[in-house]
Amino acid sequence: MSQARLFELVYLLLEKGKLPATELAQRFEVSVRTIYRDVDALSSAGVPVYAIPGRSGGVALMDHYVLNRAALSDAEQEQLLTALRTLAGTPGLGGEEALSKLSGLFQRKEPDWLEVDLSHWGDTAEDRDKFQTLKEAIFSHRVITFTYVSSYGQATSRRALPLRLVFKGQSWYLQGFCLNKEAYRTFRVSRILSLAVTGQTMSPPSEPLPRIQDSSVPSFVTLRLRFSPSVAYRVYDELAESQVTPLPDGSLEATATFPEDNWVYGFLLSFGPHVEILSPERIRQQVGLLAKNIWEQCENPDTRCQGFSDNMVPSQTKEDTTMNEMTFCQSCAMPLTAGDQRGREADGSPSPHYCKYCYDKGKFLQDMTMEEMIAFCAPHMAKANPDMTKEQAKEQMRSFFPQLLRWMERS
Repeated sequence: MSQARLFELVYLLLEKGKLPATELAQRFEVSVRTIYRDVDALSSAGVPVYAIPGRSGGVALMDHYVLNRAALSDAEQEQLLTALRTLAGTPGLGGEEALSKLSGLFQRKEPDWLEVDLSHWGDTAEDRDKFQTLKEAIFSHRVITFTYVSSYGQATSRRALPLRLVFKGQSWYLQGFCLNKEAYRTFRVSRILSLAVTGQTMSPPSEPLPRIQDSSVPSFVTLRLRFSPSVAYRVYDELAESQVTPLPDGSLEATATFPEDNWVYGFLLSFGPHVEILSPERIRQQVGLLAKNIWEQCENPDTRCQGFSDNMVPSQTKEDTTMNEMTFCQSCAMPLTAGDQRGREADGSPSPHYCKYCYDKGKFLQDMTMEEMIAFCAPHMAKANPDMTKEQAKEQMRSFFPQLLRWMERS
């Protein structure tokens, strides 16, 4: 009879409440008869475990049974206390009181070697309230309502069943079942506004909750970057050492994967002239366009703010758009990198605004709505970006197509 198996059996029953003897036998790779012998041994040792006969029966513990602290080894006690120290640094999730009680139960005063504070700088009251609300909604299976600000700057009203809080990549995320989309969705907690818990309760869907990297997070892009020595401290703050290669001249080359949304452009621009984007070329061009746009705004502070999208298409008007400034077709957003890609005006001159696939002889080749253009372009955008689905491509296009000249004129 394995003592380790007996302890694990008790842990499983504490966690699950009741389990079929056949399932326990399969888990431990023993016979059902052996499981029942284990139940008898535990019962003789004073553990209130019992077997329930019948098809819906199984093995269970009496309610309110708890293990003696001696059941946990010194190493296990240290692991549990360390985990609680981490939890104690999370705003609104609690952990301080449980940490104090368990330290007393274990009669251990561990060195104060670890402190984790995951709250924002400044007042943490708002963080604390939000996490407490989400925690209570998850435990009570209550539907929540909130306003969500996407990475494309769009604010939408949502109803969702919250299921799990996940900390990943320096940020907290809420995973849940979105009732608007009728599918699992992942929301960045900092972008959840006007959070409220409703009186509606519901059971989670039968499909398993996906891992966060498999759910509805933005598409990703792998960047190859070169940093000057003066920002080495930031490089190692932001990236893992294994992602960074020091070069003989003191500069640093790095390869890393990031979510491809507006955040990554702000991240790259925050290094100013101390970063060079080696690849991919489209990200290099887009960051250059945005930097040029920022410079123009700073040079002329009276110029209105020029919006930009995930594809860094600057908002332009008929008056301020010239051939040299135009980079994207103002109908389909195709990059215009060569003169022969441009459409023709009625007099045969190159169009300053549109590509040859959208425009020729001074008029558009297809009479279509913006949504029809998005539906036409989405498969091509998804093909050019293998990590992006057609629906993600459409969502990105809907955020920046209204800023293109052809569709601005129709708004």
